[in-house]
Amino acid sequence: MSEPSIELVLPADLDRARVALVVAEAADESVVKVARAIQRDGVPHVVLVAGRFDEAGVLLVVGAGITGLLRRAEATSARLVALIRDADRAGCQLPEGLLRKAASVQLHTVPGRPEVINVGEPARASASVSKVADGSTVVEVALSRREVEVLRLVADGYDTADVAEQLAYSESTIKGVLAKVMTRLEARNRCHAVSIAIREGLL
Repeated sequence: MSEPSIELVLPADLDRARVALVVAEAADESVVKVARAIQRDGVPHVVLVAGRFDEAGVLLVVGAGITGLLRRAEATSARLVALIRDADRAGCQLPEGLLRKAASVQLHTVPGRPEVINVGEPARASASVSKVADGSTVVEVALSRREVEVLRLVADGYDTADVAEQLAYSESTIKGVLAKVMTRLEARNRCHAVSIAIREGLL
């Protein structure tokens, strides 16, 4: 409330809100329900401050469109302001270390058969779809070396400008790479794209 660059709006002015801050004990299904209700009300970005995070919970809430996560113990005024500002710029802030650990959490598997993922680094990225006996769909995705580099930096908390500087590309190139990856992975946002790529062993 003491930060002049951030305005708190009343429920009557919800149409002016651009970022919603959710505070909870943990990243779980109840947070997902709240986030989706907020998004239905027209607030485009949701961030979460929670007492604790686990790997499955991070994947769950990121998949619901939450783009910023912060542990309550680390939620100083400065970090909250940074979290809100980054979300307003369509950035991606994840709990350090947790999303990479989440690679071992399989949330979407085909019964009787693990998903097949091509983790090589081809000259061009590709995606293919195949059917298994029970009618389930398996998506096989390959990411190019550049796409992997971009997603790894996003996973480490870098914004578009930082990624562009690190890799010596223009910001428009980085935005284009992320847009293509999000489309191919059917991701809601860049955080979701990172979580999918880690879960499927692409990073």
